[in-house]
Amino acid sequence: MILIAKYIILLFGIFLMFSSFLMFFNPLKAKETIGKAGSTYLINYSELGIRLIIGIAFVLSSKIALYELQFKIVGYFLIVSALILMGVPIKKHNKFSKNAADKLKPVYLKFCAPFSLFFGIVLLIAFKN
Repeated sequence: MILIAKYIILLFGIFLMFSSFLMFFNPLKAKETIGKAGSTYLINYSELGIRLIIGIAFVLSSKIALYELQFKIVGYFLIVSALILMGVPIKKHNKFSKNAADKLKPVYLKFCAPFSLFFGIVLLIAFKN
């Protein structure tokens, strides 16, 4: 189970790296994607289910990670936030997502892109073996 969790984290690291390039080179597409959160039941619960799985993977893989405490903190945060958001009405979640996307300027996404790239790389090198 820990090995599966490790590979989920590695895939998430690759996702963060891909997202960083999207945010930098096509910030309008990234902004549009953010605005879709909670727009349908499928998107809403897929997003939250994936968040929950990644959170569990962080917690389980923390035993073999170089940053055990940080992995547990991130994991439990993702788990708790996914569970809380599952109880929020879908319209409210979508309204929040659209509002956040509307406030995001392309320059903000370009500014955040290197952080996403950095954290993606950190996740790829975060394991002892």
